[in-house]
Amino acid sequence: MGDADRPTVGHLLSRICRLTRGRLRVKMEAIGLHRGQGLVLSYLWHNDGIPSADIARALRISPATVTNMIKRMERGGWIERRPDPEDQRVLRVHLTDKARSLKEEVRASFRELEEEITGVLTEEEEEALLFILAKVHSRLLEVSGGPGEGER
Repeated sequence: MGDADRPTVGHLLSRICRLTRGRLRVKMEAIGLHRGQGLVLSYLWHNDGIPSADIARALRISPATVTNMIKRMERGGWIERRPDPEDQRVLRVHLTDKARSLKEEVRASFRELEEEITGVLTEEEEEALLFILAKVHSRLLEVSGGPGEGER
């Protein structure tokens, strides 16, 4: 294969990201969630009762996107928003029993996706890939001025 036929790293990473998002979408839809909702639920299982702004910061999603996701998840019965007892202006996001009941199913879907991605790799190859991707991630953070640009 000549250099002209060889995909660039950026192009291949972009294709991998698209495929991964697509697989995640299929897995989440199979259990009644939209793609990003599984990530929000996973975060809330460890941080129930936090303001949506904290979710946005932690998941590096724009506050507007989180607000739309939260509204949709509230309509679906996955979460509820309640005023902070000490500051009524702040709405805290709480899981419902419906969301708690999905915990193992969502986690299993994430594990399956990870296996789909890394199943062809040896343990050594997976470690090397993680090392290389972390190095690329650090470099992109460095040249972009830190988290925020393009991480949403």
